[in-house]
Amino acid sequence: MKKIAFFVEGQTEQIFISELLNQLFNEHKKVIKIHRMRKLYHNISIEDFITDESKEYFVVIYDCGTDDKVKSDILDNYQKLQKSGCHYIIGLQDFFNPKRKKEGITVRQLKKWLNFGLEQIIPIEIFLAVQEIEAWIIAEEKHYETILPDFQLDNINTIAGIDIQTGNSEEIPHPALVLDKIYKAGGRTSGYPKNEYVVKDIVSKLDFTNLYLNVRSRNASLNELLSCLDGLIP
Repeated sequence: MKKIAFFVEGQTEQIFISELLNQLFNEHKKVIKIHRMRKLYHNISIEDFITDESKEYFVVIYDCGTDDKVKSDILDNYQKLQKSGCHYIIGLQDFFNPKRKKEGITVRQLKKWLNFGLEQIIPIEIFLAVQEIEAWIIAEEKHYETILPDFQLDNINTIAGIDIQTGNSEEIPHPALVLDKIYKAGGRTSGYPKNEYVVKDIVSKLDFTNLYLNVRSRNASLNELLSCLDGLIP
C-alpha cells in the first residue's frame, strides 16, 4: 500500500484534488480521507493513516485553510507522517496573492522557497497553481458545454483574454475573477461565488480526461502536478 499525504491551500484545492484522485485512481483500490485544519494548532493525528491493507492507495488530504500554512503544516507534521509510514507528501497552493504582487515576488522565487529546506526521507514536493487553480478550470474548455450550453467559445476567449484551447491560462492575472465574469456573461446568474456547493458542482462537470491529456500541455503548473502523480500511479 502507498500512503500519500496532500496539504492544500483551501477548500477549492481540496475539492479539485479529491476528484482528480478519484479519476486517476479509478482502476485501483483506494481510500481518500479529508481533514480541515482550521484550529489554532494544525497538528495531525497518526490515526489518520490507520489503513485497510486490502487497499492499494491510502490518501489523506489536509485542507490548511490558507496558502501561508501549506509549507509550515508539512514541516510541523513531518515526523508524525514519517512515523505513520507515509510514502509521499505533496503540497499545493496558488501563486496569486496581492501582497506577493506588491513585493514583486516571482513564481520561480516562490517555488524555490517552498521547496527549500525540506527533509527527504519521505519525498516532498510543493506545487504552485499559477496564478490560481481556477486557471486550470478556465482552460478545460469542454465543461462550458454543460454549464453554459448557449455561450460561444469566442465569447469565453474574449473575456479570458486568450484562446483557452491554445493559449496559456497561467497568463490570466486573476483567474477566479475571470471565471466569475465568464459564467455571469454566459447566463449563470450566481457566477462563481467560490462556496463549497458551487465549487463541487463546477468540479463535477470538468472533463478530467481532457485535463490529463490536453490541458496539461498548455499549462505548465498543471503538468508538473500530473507528472508527479504519474510517477506514483503505475
